[in-house]
Amino acid sequence: MSSTSSNSVWNSANKKFKSKVDKIFHKYPKLPKTLPREDSLPLQIGSKVSVRDYNTFLIQNEKTGYKFHWEGDNVYIIDMANPEHEAVVSYLQDCFKEPNNGVKLGPIEVLGQPFHYNPTNNIEKMAPDIMVRGDTALLTQPLVSHPGPPPSDKRPHGRIMCEIASAQNVASWGTRCENWMHEQYIRCVFGVKLDDVRSFQGNVHRSMIAMLWTRRALAGSVLSTNATLAGNGVYVKQWDFGTLQYGTNTATGCNANNLNAYQVTIPVSDAFWDPPIVGGVPNVAEYAVTVPGTVLGNNFIIDLYDVQRVVLKTQKP
Repeated sequence: MSSTSSNSVWNSANKKFKSKVDKIFHKYPKLPKTLPREDSLPLQIGSKVSVRDYNTFLIQNEKTGYKFHWEGDNVYIIDMANPEHEAVVSYLQDCFKEPNNGVKLGPIEVLGQPFHYNPTNNIEKMAPDIMVRGDTALLTQPLVSHPGPPPSDKRPHGRIMCEIASAQNVASWGTRCENWMHEQYIRCVFGVKLDDVRSFQGNVHRSMIAMLWTRRALAGSVLSTNATLAGNGVYVKQWDFGTLQYGTNTATGCNANNLNAYQVTIPVSDAFWDPPIVGGVPNVAEYAVTVPGTVLGNNFIIDLYDVQRVVLKTQKP
């Protein structure tokens, strides 16, 4: 046997040994052997799992297409990527890249599922479906790796988060979105909740809800009902934009492009919010955001009729 083959066999055996030892000392969740049905979610896949083991598990399984949740040492699959989910993610990423004006490496960074720490416990890792921020070179690096400020391991914290839900129920999805807003560096969260496919009068329909949590009062927005968030000036706006209103057989008015009632407007400046840090604390007094001159336009525009169309084109009847 050649030395190369011998080394290969040794490395393989060594990896298996380390894997067995790792499983003895750590308790990781177990992924299902077959793809679960969406109506079986949330699906518990682990119990008595420490947050350290959970975070390691996340890193090892970030490309599985599942969305996980850790609660009380239990681990659940709460949602998973399906064609409709991925179509919405792709469309929204394009919306957030648009102000880069066609430049592939522009001043706005749009990333899929980057890990951040849960703002309400600072120990559990979470990954939004989409994260938006200014280019790394334009934002302050963490003074100290987690919790910062900004609270991030190596790179600047996200400023805009998006959460797309299919199997998750409305309450669970809403809680996850609101959770992000406990971190002041996150300026807004945009969420989309897809309901089940259903038939009505011979046509295939789908109800959909969009919500925006923001630190700016917008026309039609209301102060958050979450007491903690309301105290920090977080506003919420909701759109019922599917082909049928949520929970009814009544058509929505979302039936064409460029309807003002179904346009979501997010200031581009939110992506570049980066106040000076004085004494280890962000100093927001008289702070004004600086947006690079190469950015095209003042707002990210999401047309909910387009979101509706990408879902309907992708879904199974």
